[in-house]
Amino acid sequence: MGSLAAEQTNVRRTDVRNDATGGLLGTLAHELRQPLSNIEAIAYYLSMILPPGDAKIQAQLARIRELVEQSNSILSTALELPPAPASGPQPVAPGA
Repeated sequence: MGSLAAEQTNVRRTDVRNDATGGLLGTLAHELRQPLSNIEAIAYYLSMILPPGDAKIQAQLARIRELVEQSNSILSTALELPPAPASGPQPVAPGA
C-alpha cells in the first residue's frame, strides 16, 4: 500500500508541474506575441509609407514579416506540446 501512496503523490507532482509549465508557456507566448504584433504592424506601416520602388527596403520588410510569422508558429507549436507523462512505476494489469 505504501508504494500506491508514493505513486499517487508522484502523479500529483507531475500534474502540478504540467499545470505550472502550461501556465508559464501561455504567459510567455502572450508576452512575446505582443511585441511581435507591434513589429508586424510597424513593418506594414513602413511598407505603406516608404517608396515601393526600393526593392531592398521591400525585401527587408518582407523578411521582418516572415520572421514574425515564424516566431508565432514556434509559439503555437510550443503551446500544443503534450504534457509530460507521469514518472515512476506504471500500473500493470493482474496476470499480465
